[in-house]
Parts: sequence; C-alpha cells; structure tokens
Amino acid sequence: MKKIIRLLALVLLAASIQGCATMDTAVRKIQGEYHQVQGQYYLNRGDFAAGRAAFAPRVAQFPEDPELNYFMARFELGTDKPEAALPFIQKAVKLSPANADYRFWEGVTYWALMKPDRERAAYEKALAIDPDHLSANLYLAHNMLDRGKNAEALRLYDKTLSLNPEEPQAMFNRAVTLERMKRDREMKLAVHRYLEIYPDAPLARQGVRMLNTASDFTWRNHVIGLRTISLRAVDFLPDSATLTESAEASLKSIGEILSKKTDLSVHVVAYVKGDKTLARLRALAVRNFVSREYPKIAPERLAPSWFDKPESIKTDGRTHSLTQSVNIFTKVQ
Repeated sequence: MKKIIRLLALVLLAASIQGCATMDTAVRKIQGEYHQVQGQYYLNRGDFAAGRAAFAPRVAQFPEDPELNYFMARFELGTDKPEAALPFIQKAVKLSPANADYRFWEGVTYWALMKPDRERAAYEKALAIDPDHLSANLYLAHNMLDRGKNAEALRLYDKTLSLNPEEPQAMFNRAVTLERMKRDREMKLAVHRYLEIYPDAPLARQGVRMLNTASDFTWRNHVIGLRTISLRAVDFLPDSATLTESAEASLKSIGEILSKKTDLSVHVVAYVKGDKTLARLRALAVRNFVSREYPKIAPERLAPSWFDKPESIKTDGRTHSLTQSVNIFTKVQ
C-alpha cells in the first residue's frame, strides 16, 4: 500500500512539474512577444533613450534573454554609442547564434566602430544563415565598395536588387560601382532608373552630376532659391519652340516652388547654336508656360534671355558644349 501511495505521489509530482514548466514556457512566450512589440515601438519612433531606459532593468533581470540584449544594442546604436552596444549584440549572438538579424546588427556595430574586417565577417555569417537576407547583402556590398572590390560589390548589389528591385541604396551605389569600373553606358542606365523613381532624393543631385560628367545632359541640376533640384532637361520638339511632355513636368516643379516662394525670381536662358530667333522663342515659351499654368506667378519673375551660341558647362574639370539647351536658375535681387 505504501508503495502504491509513493508511486501515486511521484506521478502527481511529475504532473505538477510538467504543468509548471508549461506555464513558465507560456509566460516567457508572452513576455517575449511583449518585449518585441515594445522594442519595435521605440525603434520606429526613434526614441532610443526611452527604449534604453525601459529595457535596461529587464536585461538586468533576464541577462540571458537574447532579444532583450538585441534591443539594448539597437538603442545604444541609436544614441551613437557603438562601444556600449557591442557587448549587448555579442551577447545576443552568443545566445542565439542562428539568428541572421543579430549577426547583421553585429556587423553594423563593427561598422560604427570602424572595424571593417569584423564588420565583413559578421555580414558573411548572417548570409551563411540566410543567403537572402536583404540588409546583409546590401551592407556587405557597401563594405566591398569601400575596399575597392568593385566586381564583388556589383554582384552583391545585383543580389540585393533581385530581392527588392527598388532598394534605393543598392540602385544608387550600383551606379557608382559601374562608374568606378568605367562601364559608363551601364552606369547611365542605372542612374536614369534611380532618378525615375527617386528624383527628389538627396543623392539625385550626385546622380545628375555623374550623368553630366559622362556627357549626358538629359537631366540637369537647377539652383532655385536655397535648393538644388534635379529635373529632366527642358527640351523641345525638333526645330520648334514646342515643349516636350517631360519638359512641361520639369517646369511644373519649378512653378510649384515659385508659387510657394513668392520672393523668388529666376533667369530663363535659352541657347540654340546659330539660331537666335529660335532661342528667343524657346525662352519665351518657358516663361509663358509657367505663367499660364500658375497665374499667380507674375511673368516678370521669369526673366528670359537667349543666345545663338552653345551653352558651355564645366563638370569635373571637363568643359561640355551643348548646342541646344535651357538653363534656369535663381535671379539675384
């Protein structure tokens, strides 16, 4: 009888322990989901200091939780403290070595610490776990580009774009890589595609300069007030003063700026080699189009001038001669 009682007690104890273990697992899962949601909340808001303040006591309580260490690393990086971030991301990687995201952010931390060899190794480990990790492919490409390993950088940018065809950094830096490889025809195509999608991005101006240096003036940078804007060239149908559709779109962009900045005026300078009459008609066509589309912009705010000679443009030490062109820039009051 005593043996039966002992056996029953052992069975009940085992069941109790199993129940506690199941409950503990469930609690940890809920806590993990809560930490993930809250951590991402702070990251999305860019409120890194608040995130660090909220997560520091939790990491102290649960130092072996990889996700808590990961978020602490992200918050430290967000406040530009890579030295403080490093032990947290290293701990996260140690506790969860098969997590590609942790490996990637370890690489970013080494980048912030200016340790390119360790940065590269971390990205490569992330890709060994997940070959399609977009950010690891992208940042390893950046690392290779910085090293001058252009062919490898190009391969990785192409891989990144196969995962996301409109990833802006990959699109632009792929063009930079092609420029460094003296593959100008492909570089131009890459820059054109980037400008079609991201004409207002900060790197658009550099992209236009790359095109202009390679004797492609289908895009121009225009200084309008305090801004430099990248626009398709203001061009016309052959031998006429009829604006093309792309030229009208560019002029509308300028019209929007002049509508908002009522104190601005611009010069409209048309060049047609050997034909001053056509140059004049084109300068007036630009002024008239903007005034018609934006009646509140007084025609006097667009000062036309015209020349029967090519426009001379210097880029990167070279001088280019455009037989037909229009330049628009701020008129100094």
